[in-house]
Amino acid sequence: MLRNQTLLSLSCTVPGALVGLVEPDWDTLAVDAEDRRTSRDFTRYTTEEVVRNATIGRSLGRLAEKAGFRVETVVATTPVFRDFADADHTLGLGRTMQRAINDGYVELDRGERWFADLAEGSFYASFTLVTVICSR
Repeated sequence: MLRNQTLLSLSCTVPGALVGLVEPDWDTLAVDAEDRRTSRDFTRYTTEEVVRNATIGRSLGRLAEKAGFRVETVVATTPVFRDFADADHTLGLGRTMQRAINDGYVELDRGERWFADLAEGSFYASFTLVTVICSR
């Protein structure tokens, strides 16, 4: 399993040294839109088709323990995007929706309307970023 191999490669850390691990949990991606169905379809497409190991953030603590680390703390942080352009740049809203349309996951009209509506007026998107501090 690649995830465990990555953690096991950290086994060369000095005993007692702290290791910080940070990964998103893309399954928590929330995009506020009147068309909630398309927002949900967008998140589902992102987690099932776009991002490999999309939910690894929620598994970091367990995986670290399994690799022989002692978990000191786990913190969940929720970055919030209120600016559409920033969110589109960082989260890839437009390019991911285009892929979802091309792959037949979302109908063309619905996807284009959803994306256009996001650019109008108030905007909100967020996801959970998980930080694990552990030691050997």
